[in-house]
Amino acid sequence: MVDMNEDGRKFNLNEMHQFGDVVLGGLFEVHYTSVFPKLTFTSEPQQPVCKGFDTLGFRHAMTMAFAVDEINKNSKILPNLTLGYSLYDNCGALAIGLSGALSLASGQEEQFLLKENCSGSPPVVGIVGDHYSTFSIASANVLGLYKMPIVSYFATCSCLSDRQRFATFFRTIPSDAFQVRAMIQILKYFGWTWFGLLVTDDDYGLHVAQSFQSDLAESGKSCLAYLEVLPWDSNPNELRRIVNFIKTSTARVVIVFAHEIHMIQLMKEVAQQNVTGRQWIASEAWTTASVLQTRELAPYLRGTLGIAIRRGEIPGLKDFLLKIRPDTNDNNGNNLVKQFWEHTFKCKFKPSDWNDKETACTGNENIELAETEFLDVSNLRPDYNVYKAVYALAYALDDMLQCEPGKGPFNGHSCASLEAVEPWQVLHYLQKVNFSTNFGDQVSFDENGDALPIYDVMNWQQLPDGKTRTQNVGEVKKSISGGEELTLDENNIFWNTDSNKPMRSVCSESCPPGTRMAREKNQPECCFTCVSCSGGKISNKTNSLECFSCPEDFWSSPHHDHCIPKKTEFLSYQEPLGICLTTTSLLGTFICAVVLGIFIYHRRTPIVSYFATCSCLSDRQRFPSFFRTIPSDAFQVVRQNLTGLQWLASEAWSTAAVLQTPRLMPYLGGTLGIAIRQGEIPGLKDFLLQIKPNTQQNNTNGNSIVNQFWEFTFQCRFEPLPTGWLENGGKICTGEEDLRAVETEFFEVSNLRPEYNVYKAVYSLAYALHDLLQCEPGSGPFKDGSCATLETLQPWQLLHYLNKVNFNTSFGDQVSFDENGDALPIYDVMNWHWVPDGGCKAQNVGEVKISEFNGEQLSLNENKIFWNFESKQPPRSVCSDNCPPGTRVVRKKGEPQCCFDCIPCSEGKVNNQTNSLECFDCPEDFWSSPQRDHCVPKKTEFLSYQEPLGICLTAASLLGTFICAVVLGIFFYHRGTPIVRANNSELSFKLLLSLKLCFLCSLLFIGQPRLWTCQLRHAAFGISFVLCVSCILVKTMVVLAVFKASKPGGGASLKWFGVSQQRGTVFVLTSVQAAICTAWLVTHSPSPHKNTQYHNDKIVYECVVGSTIGFSVLLGYIGLLATLSFLIAFLARNLPDNFNEAKFITFSMLIFCAVWVTFIPAYISSPGKHADAVEVFAILASSFGLLTALFGPKCYIILLRPERNTKKAIMGRSTTGTTES
Repeated sequence: MVDMNEDGRKFNLNEMHQFGDVVLGGLFEVHYTSVFPKLTFTSEPQQPVCKGFDTLGFRHAMTMAFAVDEINKNSKILPNLTLGYSLYDNCGALAIGLSGALSLASGQEEQFLLKENCSGSPPVVGIVGDHYSTFSIASANVLGLYKMPIVSYFATCSCLSDRQRFATFFRTIPSDAFQVRAMIQILKYFGWTWFGLLVTDDDYGLHVAQSFQSDLAESGKSCLAYLEVLPWDSNPNELRRIVNFIKTSTARVVIVFAHEIHMIQLMKEVAQQNVTGRQWIASEAWTTASVLQTRELAPYLRGTLGIAIRRGEIPGLKDFLLKIRPDTNDNNGNNLVKQFWEHTFKCKFKPSDWNDKETACTGNENIELAETEFLDVSNLRPDYNVYKAVYALAYALDDMLQCEPGKGPFNGHSCASLEAVEPWQVLHYLQKVNFSTNFGDQVSFDENGDALPIYDVMNWQQLPDGKTRTQNVGEVKKSISGGEELTLDENNIFWNTDSNKPMRSVCSESCPPGTRMAREKNQPECCFTCVSCSGGKISNKTNSLECFSCPEDFWSSPHHDHCIPKKTEFLSYQEPLGICLTTTSLLGTFICAVVLGIFIYHRRTPIVSYFATCSCLSDRQRFPSFFRTIPSDAFQVVRQNLTGLQWLASEAWSTAAVLQTPRLMPYLGGTLGIAIRQGEIPGLKDFLLQIKPNTQQNNTNGNSIVNQFWEFTFQCRFEPLPTGWLENGGKICTGEEDLRAVETEFFEVSNLRPEYNVYKAVYSLAYALHDLLQCEPGSGPFKDGSCATLETLQPWQLLHYLNKVNFNTSFGDQVSFDENGDALPIYDVMNWHWVPDGGCKAQNVGEVKISEFNGEQLSLNENKIFWNFESKQPPRSVCSDNCPPGTRVVRKKGEPQCCFDCIPCSEGKVNNQTNSLECFDCPEDFWSSPQRDHCVPKKTEFLSYQEPLGICLTAASLLGTFICAVVLGIFFYHRGTPIVRANNSELSFKLLLSLKLCFLCSLLFIGQPRLWTCQLRHAAFGISFVLCVSCILVKTMVVLAVFKASKPGGGASLKWFGVSQQRGTVFVLTSVQAAICTAWLVTHSPSPHKNTQYHNDKIVYECVVGSTIGFSVLLGYIGLLATLSFLIAFLARNLPDNFNEAKFITFSMLIFCAVWVTFIPAYISSPGKHADAVEVFAILASSFGLLTALFGPKCYIILLRPERNTKKAIMGRSTTGTTES
């Protein structure tokens, strides 16, 4: 309980004291929370009530008492001097803790025994505490004014290492800066790169968050999934939101920097939402908290790893604790020992406090029988730090008292005396303390007041009864090189997983070689997708940001992790196609040799020959004069001649006249800044001119502010004068000097800004007092309608009226305060303009204020803004220019998000947005435009009628059809001549008709493939050629039959080759092919297909055969008939000349077979439309070969040698040929 006595000026705190020659102060958290009443300021404010007795906090306080007692019994330290202590409870509240600190520094006595010069020794010469970092910051800020040494045992905030702010602060616990780096070492050790961070809403937590983010940025390998601030007031809705966020996050590791009270509330919500599967990392504040090691929380907190304060041993502490007894004669209800006794034994000393469940305390209860962790001294951690802190102050005092007069460290080599010891004197010795404890730990402080950094690493392990215990599994300390040295015993670590192995916690798995990292937009660096390298590109590192192109003669391996020599492709002798062609070539050579022999032998026979056959600020062009290594001030700007920069000023210097000089204007001209609202104060200048120093005042201490101003302004001194002042040419101040004759900015009242705020602040208090004094008794705001009186005025009464102040200044500005005590926010926007003398002046160019509906509202008069650039336009200031559509953003490792490179999208990928992190694949039938900013339909490729090759083939097809028609006309016109009638003219007409169909069917292979053309082209081709070859076969068979019939006894053979039989044979042979085509079309019909395999940027339209077997059977049947025709014609080659058509058939079949044998490898190796072109060429070549070989000689005789187209001539040739032969 914190109370005040009747006069309202003295704090009554929970306390414990022991008298001594020198007294040490202590601040501890004996109660962990406080209840603050609502402050209405209509009645005297009630003081907060302390709640929740903290047994361990009381043990910390008693450890200090023990250390003092032990020192007093030790003759080797502070002999002949008795140490005392004054200990106060902060009740877990900053206001109470600061009250205790002030009480320790100034005392609580109502009267002080002081010397004549108002000096004297303070109540304490050093303080151990406070518990929390926030409390220590507040205490160190205030007690630093007293130069009071503070040695904390638990405050870890890294901000407390700032010797400029906290010159008197020391601690026996390592700084959070070391703890953060230690935790990062643990994260690296287990490969955890994706984790959440929870911190408390105080200096301890917020500075940790800042340190964590900066240290992570330096390491560059880990990311925060989230950073949440735990509410100080344990807001259930906010806790529910935070725990739900933890539950839904993919981060499996949760780091918590919080105090026990916050962890209790957090873990209740974690249990409520049943959030399991998380690895908790604990800060030193709750690593060893037994209040959390319960059966209820074990399923969630088992396996927790934590940083713990170094454990120590304090011999004799338990015996000391067992001797504690309350003073039953002490009626002070704030006595900490009594409160501990009441809490432990559930009793009360005052009968008025009894209830049904409590009894009266006697003071003789046996503490050994009580179930309390108070006596468990096996795991002393904060207590050990308290112990070291007390000894550090004691050793400092001991060193101070060992000082020999004349050899001291103070002015004139003096020493401090016990009668007039000052805290700052103790500070001098405290900085040099260096001793070892009985446990063997060295205690000393570095230049920042921090102890030697060392932590234990703890692991929460499960016990058989379902509870948990903390087990030491390692340590982390500062290494010789200055880094963090982590030692872990992994075999002793318990993991709260089924596998009893550390869980993985990464946002994205590492990208293996052969892939690259693609950052996800608006996500941390650890979150990315792994994109396979495209063809021809590789990455041979894990988590590579880019894929790199292989050299010209190399290609990517199947896994895209290294380059391999490109395969060399040529028609080799080893591959099947090469073997086939080589065999064919050799076979052809052999056949040629045979034919050559035949032709030499039959050299009068005509010979027909043929031949069949792819940096922004480092850019010297943009910023030729820009250099920097570190952020510079105005002086550095001048030295390095840094021009071309746009400066933005805070309110602290936006109107600073000291910077508005001709020397700095080339650099600071055009500066934009936020300035305090300007105002006018009528009469201020006249008031200032009336200022006069008080020459009658004793100026011994020189504390008169007006006198000091006068001496500064006129460079003179009031009496008493410093030694040698007049001798050195100094003047004596008379007080009659004329202020108007001095050049000083003191009278410059045209630009009042902070002064205007002072003016408003004074008027606010005056209006509050005015309203207070206008109160009518009986209608007042205080208890029973009472009013405040001037004689008994309390500050809290004035507060009530100050909250409601609302007035307007003479300048027209409204003054009032919101619920937070803030004035209406408004700032002027200033711009530094050049003036003719080379200097500058700050010109108002706008304002920024809070709008009720629109938030911050900025108004600027851009026409009045002066820009210190040649263009007179605002400069561009970007780290990297925007990446245009067609490119993607690639973050620069270790640099801010605004710094990136723009990489063009690869082929087939596009991006139509500015600053996109990814390029996206085009749909299947589309390809990227040349600019890669949109998808365009892929070019389609097929054998068309418009391209030169298609035109040539079409022309050849129509030409062949036309020639067939002409030949058919010639034969029909001369159908009665012997040359036409010989060997069944009907077969000749059928043959010409089939050749015409062969020529026409080639047109089905030209043009965009459609279903009907794909189905018809091969069927028409197959049937047309079978009809043609069937006619040739029948012709050949008829020639043989006629030859045999001409011999004696051979007439019987002709009856099998009459006209009906010839027609029937042709029909049957053609029907077989028709049946093959029908079966093929019904089962696996050819169909059009879009082939994207040949070219990435093209679609090749082609007809897939559907069934390779069907196509092979179709070609095989044609080849079978052609081969049979060739063999029969070859056997009939030596018939008499009147039957010489067999020679032409032999030659035509030789051409036919040669064309289609070469067609097969050419067709297989030709992609896309070229395969169709090869097939059309084969059709046309074989058709022209048949047409020329079979009908060319006959047309020659009919048209050019009609005298030979007679029966007599034919018979004569026969006779002649027979004779010649």
